[in-house]
Amino acid sequence: MMSLLAVLLLLLVLGFLFWWLIVETEGVYLGRRMVILLYDLYASRYDRVKQFDDHADLMLISQAIMARIQPQADPLILDVATGAGRLPLIMARNGCFRGHVLGMDASRRMLDVARRKVAAERFEGYITLTRHDAGERLPFDDDAFDVVTCLEALEFLPDPQAALKEMCRVLRPGGALLTSIRIDTRWMPNRAWNEQKMRRELEALGMRDIRIEIWQEDYSQVWALKAGESEPTGAGARAQVPRLAHQVAIP
Repeated sequence: MMSLLAVLLLLLVLGFLFWWLIVETEGVYLGRRMVILLYDLYASRYDRVKQFDDHADLMLISQAIMARIQPQADPLILDVATGAGRLPLIMARNGCFRGHVLGMDASRRMLDVARRKVAAERFEGYITLTRHDAGERLPFDDDAFDVVTCLEALEFLPDPQAALKEMCRVLRPGGALLTSIRIDTRWMPNRAWNEQKMRRELEALGMRDIRIEIWQEDYSQVWALKAGESEPTGAGARAQVPRLAHQVAIP
C-alpha cells in the first residue's frame, strides 16, 4: 500500500505538471489544439485576469507605433494572434490613428470577446477581425502591410521561426515590426527566445534597426524595420480588408 508520503509526493508532482503544462506554458507542449482550446475556455475571463493598463498601452504600444511610422497616420496593420483585440482597440482609441487593423486569431471565443468590444466602442471602421491560425502560412501577398504586430504570442505558435518569417514577408520594406519575447525563458525550453536568439533571427530575415526594450514584468518589446523602402500601403488598402478577412477566415 502506498504510504502517505508517497501519495503526497505524487500529488505534488502532478500538481506541478498541471501548473507547468496548463498554466505557465498555456498548453503549448500539448499541441496547438490544446492552446486554442484553453484560450476558448479562458476567453470570458481573459481581460479580468490580465488587467491590462490601457493608459500604459496607449503610450508604450499605440503612440510608440505611430512615432516609428510618422508622418504616416493611416497605416494598414496586421495583428497576429490578436486574442481579445488588445492591440486593435488601443490603436483605434488613439486620436491620431487614421488607419485600419486586421486582427487574426485561431480562438473563436477570444474573437467573440474582441468583436463585442469593437462594437461597443463603435470602432468597426478601424478594425476588422477574422479567424485564422497564426501557425499557418499567412495568406497575404509579400509587402502587404505597413506594420505587423504579434504580442505575447510568438512562443505559443507551433513554429516560432516560421511564423516570424511569415510576419516579415508580409511587411512592406521600411515597415515596422513589433513583437515580444519573454524575459524569463526557464519554463519554456526550446520555445521562448532570449535577446540574442531574437536578434539573430531578425537579422537573418533582413530586418534592421532592431531594438529590444523592457516593457512588462514578463515581456520585452522587440522592434525592427524591414530593410529597404517602399510607399506606405495606407488608407488606400482599407477597401481590401473585408476581402482579405473573408479570404483568411476559418469556418
